[in-house]
Amino acid sequence: MRSIRARLLIGLLGGMLVVQLAIYLLIYTRIEDEIDELFDAELERSALAVVPGPGMLLPVAPPQHKVDNPLAGMVIVVWGESGETPIFQSEPLQDVSRSTPLGFSKILIGNQRWRLFASRSGKQLVIAAQPRQVHITAARQITLRTLLPSLSMLPLAGLMIWLAVYFGLQPLGRITSELRLRSHRDLSPLDAARLPSDIVPVVQALNDLMLRLSEAISKQRQFIADAAHELLTPLTAVRLQAQMLARAEGQTRQQEAMAELQGGVSRALKMARQLLTLARHDAGADVQPIASVDLATIVAQVVAIHMPLAATKSIYIQADTVQSAYVSGNEDALNTLAANLVENAIKYSESGGVIRIRLRQRAGLVSLEVEDSGPGIPPEDRERVFDRFYRRVESTESGSGLGLAIARDIARQHQTTILLDSSNDLGGLKACVSFGVTSMPDV
Repeated sequence: MRSIRARLLIGLLGGMLVVQLAIYLLIYTRIEDEIDELFDAELERSALAVVPGPGMLLPVAPPQHKVDNPLAGMVIVVWGESGETPIFQSEPLQDVSRSTPLGFSKILIGNQRWRLFASRSGKQLVIAAQPRQVHITAARQITLRTLLPSLSMLPLAGLMIWLAVYFGLQPLGRITSELRLRSHRDLSPLDAARLPSDIVPVVQALNDLMLRLSEAISKQRQFIADAAHELLTPLTAVRLQAQMLARAEGQTRQQEAMAELQGGVSRALKMARQLLTLARHDAGADVQPIASVDLATIVAQVVAIHMPLAATKSIYIQADTVQSAYVSGNEDALNTLAANLVENAIKYSESGGVIRIRLRQRAGLVSLEVEDSGPGIPPEDRERVFDRFYRRVESTESGSGLGLAIARDIARQHQTTILLDSSNDLGGLKACVSFGVTSMPDV
């Protein structure tokens, strides 16, 4: 049963029936006690009203009640001063003897319970007896007559509940209709001004979701536009270099044109790989496998891979790392983050410069620091350099402007951030990112 309307209707009607049943039981219990008192009083009155003697006078039935006659089923037995049999019985009744105690008592005759009242009138013992079933029947009849009006109103109550549920859920229907009529491009928030307070949180959650979707789509469109614009330059250069190669005369000129063409292709491929990396991290931010990884091993691998690149610029890399530092994260993503920081430091360091890589563990944190002897970044630009495709005007190095953007996205996926500062020792830029320490994985 998936309909809220059906659930509410069945739940409310079922609850009403349960309450009616509980009321019936309570009323029946109370009425049964009242009936016992009423019929016991009639039983006592009847026994005391018997006038012994030759013209035995029996009690007269009271006026008809709304329930059964209190004298219904009553049997009068009169015992004399002696003798084995009663001197009078209004109806034959076994197992009622002269030894019946005075006052009220109970007895089982056959399979039926009886209520007795015994009293002495002169030298005679008068016993009034009545089946217990008479009490029960009267109590049930009174209870049923009491509840019949409310039971007869159940269909009307069901209709009223259905109408209340129908009109109560109309705001949801209006929201559904509004969403169905919207274009897939319309992500404007829903109006929650005139909605019931119970539905407002749902609408607010929908509005929040549409806001996040709108921001994500806007970023995606901006990313596609920026990527197309950034790819246009290297691809145009490749086309021009191919034309120059076709027009080149002489082997030397052809080799130079071929080298330029290969360089342009390499730059275009590098940008394409970075775009794919960025898109992969954007799409898989919530599904990347997380495990306990050794950040010290990752840093060592990154340094080893980038040593030849640093050697081409005569840059000295100084690595100061701990033996092991386990953090919770995705190994491939952390490898990309460390590689981008190191590659960025190599790119902007002058020939003969120094790069210092530190990996320290303290106070429950593992900190990765990458410092260089390059020109650094002014404080006013340290936030903008994380924007996609952003390159400072003063920069003479070629690049796509995606390295730090990718690194920041990876850091955010690992619930941390990259801090940029000036290097006090080397004079260039200092990038620092910290992670929480985790335990070493079981082998």
